[in-house]
Amino acid sequence: MAKAQNSGIAAILLLSIPLFCGCASKQPNYYVLHSLQSEAPGVRTARAENDLSIGVGPIKIPEYLERPQMAIRSTPNSLQFAEFDKWAEPLEKNLASVLAENLSILLSTDRVAVFPWTGSRQVLYQVAVDVSQMECTPDGKAVLVADWSVYGNSGDKLLEIKRSRIIVPVESAGFEAIAAAQSRAVGDMSREIAACIESMPREQQTP
Repeated sequence: MAKAQNSGIAAILLLSIPLFCGCASKQPNYYVLHSLQSEAPGVRTARAENDLSIGVGPIKIPEYLERPQMAIRSTPNSLQFAEFDKWAEPLEKNLASVLAENLSILLSTDRVAVFPWTGSRQVLYQVAVDVSQMECTPDGKAVLVADWSVYGNSGDKLLEIKRSRIIVPVESAGFEAIAAAQSRAVGDMSREIAACIESMPREQQTP
């Protein structure tokens, strides 16, 4: 059953790449990542600190993702880009805003800023993310691999460096399903970052 399902997803993904057909009349489709907002009542952590301030960014992505076209990895060494299925805004910008929204939900704080924030604004924790992989595989999985760092004292003190490797199944055909799976992957990484911040000594949360 699992083998058949995997084969089906692979076939679905192949069918969802008429991107390369060169149909001039086809209109592009645009996608965005979504946050955990719809899950908000169930995802907040036990300890709510409304005065906790977080800065998100800078966010770095590989050069091959610095384009609107969505990426599909066809083999370990090759990628294909969807001609008619695109991100609605630069991926690093969308990722930063969704990560900020997720951390706001998970850490129960509205004091979340996206890099670059104004010089007068102070944050207790800064989260920098370096994405090395964010794409869909031929067997129907969204993959997100990223190194992330947490800084204290408004970015002056490195507190933690970690790596997230998230693999999420694409649940149905089409690029909308791929965007949804990648959103869930970002959500899982957000939970790992939030848990890391939650585990830090209480004194780190003093201005």
